[in-house]
Amino acid sequence: MYVEARKRLVDWLRRQLIGPVREDDLGMSPLDQYPTGVLHPIVPDVSGIDPASAGGEESESALFDEQEEPAPDDETDGQAFARPARRRRYVPPSSVGFSCFVHGEVRLSITCSAAVYRDAEAGNRGAVGRDEAGRFLSGRYTRIQLPECTVEWSNSTGFGESGDVIWEGEARAGVDVRARPHRDGLIVTVTLCNRDELAPDVPPRLRMRDRVAKSLFEADVSCVVESGELAEYPRVDPSLLTEEEQELELQYREQRIHAVGHGAAANWEVRPDRKARVWSEFMPEAEVPMMTVNTGSDDAVLRLSRLAVAPMTDDPEQFAGTDAPMADDPERFVGADAPMADALERFVDAYAGWIAGQQRTASELPGHRERATAHRICHRMRVALGRMRGCVEMLRTDSLAAESFRLANRAMLDQMVQADRVGGKATEPGDYRWRPFQLAFLLTVMVSAIREEDEFRDVLDLIWFPTGGGKTEAYLGLIAFLIAWRRLKYPGSGGGTSAFMRYTLRLLTRQQFERAARMVCAL
Repeated sequence: MYVEARKRLVDWLRRQLIGPVREDDLGMSPLDQYPTGVLHPIVPDVSGIDPASAGGEESESALFDEQEEPAPDDETDGQAFARPARRRRYVPPSSVGFSCFVHGEVRLSITCSAAVYRDAEAGNRGAVGRDEAGRFLSGRYTRIQLPECTVEWSNSTGFGESGDVIWEGEARAGVDVRARPHRDGLIVTVTLCNRDELAPDVPPRLRMRDRVAKSLFEADVSCVVESGELAEYPRVDPSLLTEEEQELELQYREQRIHAVGHGAAANWEVRPDRKARVWSEFMPEAEVPMMTVNTGSDDAVLRLSRLAVAPMTDDPEQFAGTDAPMADDPERFVGADAPMADALERFVDAYAGWIAGQQRTASELPGHRERATAHRICHRMRVALGRMRGCVEMLRTDSLAAESFRLANRAMLDQMVQADRVGGKATEPGDYRWRPFQLAFLLTVMVSAIREEDEFRDVLDLIWFPTGGGKTEAYLGLIAFLIAWRRLKYPGSGGGTSAFMRYTLRLLTRQQFERAARMVCAL
């Protein structure tokens, strides 16, 4: 039943962002109500900037004005006159469209739709109503759905650019089609353009109403391939891509792209039982498959209760210093008599086996460039594998690190039990487990966290995982290990700040503080 509920949520969100929220009059400016799906009128003789290209953390005013570098001073009769700096404005988009790749004798049926808003009191474009005292009204706007327009285009008319004017009267707009030969087909770009212009002589207090009156809302352009074939859109030459882009292309090589958007996303429908269709999409949606943390292994090595007490080797010295009552409680802490280093080694070996399968897949790729890209990814896997093996060896040979690891697992177990107890949930301590990626992360980073001479000391290790997957517990486990190791290694000076935690949302900061506080109290 969640499918229908999700559809209602998406439809509601689309109405809120694009429109219409309501079919009757709107009691506020539609430009304030709808942040997307709008084609603004053209601003004559003004060049704009893309605010996304400015970079950095800019103030809101930077979206509308950007001051360029001052121009060189002019000199006249030995006197220097400073030339004022020019200012460039952010100009909102007045067009939307897409490009697609087609073969054969192509004929496209292009359909456009939009809505406009008119001042409900004045009843005409650009006018503003007044009350009895002559004061300007706040304004109510009536939505007018423009008739759907269809334009036919075919490559028999020749290449290059062609345009059709639509909606003359209520609005001024046009459909532009540009075709460019490419390989054995055509790259066709279809664009819906608002051709209305802001009047330069409108008083400042009326400019916003003039902009509303000349904007196209809920703009949509689509085309049906009546004849010809919609093919996969040509991909960029891999030699022009960065290494990261090459890796993304490799990982998503099974995805078929049939169009690219301009000013909005592009979507398409390609099915054997009907004609292909492409359309613009201001609010794209996609179903993202749920990611699982289950690797198919139910190994006891993941149990915190076992990691909290078990010695790393059969050497009795390895267990020296462990809290005896904790180790003597078989009901709460299971398997304390089994050495853990061998179990951790088998855990790492399972990852090595998966890497071997990925390397075989990489070697079977058809292209040399694809194989090189895949082997580059596999190399990073092997680096992580080597770090994990090095950590297991450290836990075998360094009793202080092994004890810190046990204490960290005990603290994490106690704080998890406490959190569930406060929440009214009763869970046996033996049921708490690390997720495989959490334990793998700990084994990857523990050595570089405590050894300043480690070659990966300056590497930023980041967990990239969906919200709610368990990133925080992995980070807290590492912090607990580091705090315990510092206190044991440097009893006289190991206190103080061990880690910084920063979160960008106030509520998230509070929640994470509570979880960190439980871990510190458990320690």
